[in-house]
Amino acid sequence: MKKLLFKEEQEFDKRWLWLLMLVAVSAAAIPFFRGIYFLTVENSPDDTPMTTGGLVVTGVTVVVMVVIFILMFRAKLKTKVTADKLSVCFPPLVRKWKDIYPSEIEKYELRQYHPKREYGGRGIKRRLRKGSAWTVAGRIGLQLYMKNGKKFLIGTQKRQALEHAMQKLMEKED
Repeated sequence: MKKLLFKEEQEFDKRWLWLLMLVAVSAAAIPFFRGIYFLTVENSPDDTPMTTGGLVVTGVTVVVMVVIFILMFRAKLKTKVTADKLSVCFPPLVRKWKDIYPSEIEKYELRQYHPKREYGGRGIKRRLRKGSAWTVAGRIGLQLYMKNGKKFLIGTQKRQALEHAMQKLMEKED
């Protein structure tokens, strides 16, 4: 194994996002469980607040929202730089490490970016002119300009450490 120059794991840390998700799931789950209660316990089809089709749609909505909540809760941006490559992954959405070798990089810079304005928010984003971005928090990112013309931005909370690791990685290419 090659020498590890840099390692970082970032998680979504927006308490308001968790609160919003909890409220959204609750808003769908309460009518669902109320409908189930009236359908099974009260057992009065004339008195049910929701049709069977409505219960199915609401139940599917609750399940989808819970899955999204779990994915957001478990999502992490992992970045590492070794002596021979830069690797990133974004489990559970992208489990396989994406390896980027110095020979593929035209140039790089650590820069400030605006997640909403440039990429439409955080997460895994692709924009025609801006390229791809994998971000979780903050406004500092490693902008890669690839030799094939593509652009790739990786968010970081450790600017100086990543800059130092990239210098070490890229100096072997010169």
